[in-house]
Amino acid sequence: MMKPLIIILCCLNSGIALADDDWRKTAPANKKIDNLIEVMPGASNLMLQMGERYRNLYWAGKQGKWDFAAYQIEEMQDLIETLMITRPKRSASAKAFAQIAYTGFPKAIENKDWQRFAAAFDHMREQCMICHNKNDHAFIVLPAQPQKGNSPVLD
Repeated sequence: MMKPLIIILCCLNSGIALADDDWRKTAPANKKIDNLIEVMPGASNLMLQMGERYRNLYWAGKQGKWDFAAYQIEEMQDLIETLMITRPKRSASAKAFAQIAYTGFPKAIENKDWQRFAAAFDHMREQCMICHNKNDHAFIVLPAQPQKGNSPVLD
């Protein structure tokens, strides 16, 4: 029974924080800010989520699941807004993207028009490629027609 006590004593002596030492409550304000900045999602994390939304958006439109398509656009816009906050270096290109990438979707979804939706999707994809190029990521090329969605809503 002595081992847990030895581990606790070693942790105390070495400066390792125990589970009840919550930096969010006990750290000085500048350390809290430093920690929060450190754990903010990077562009690559947010773009992985965008990729999932991209695939789901395409297939939602293809399957005529218009409410789900609109939801994917809302989530993509939120991700871009998050990117502008968490990665200020990317803010200008993200803002330019957000202003023009989604313009064709409202009418397509309102009219439940696949042809119009497909054109809006192509336009958005083109804007994605422009943004990737502006950020030295031209090697990231999105498929014009994703092979499948990843949400069970699309099954």
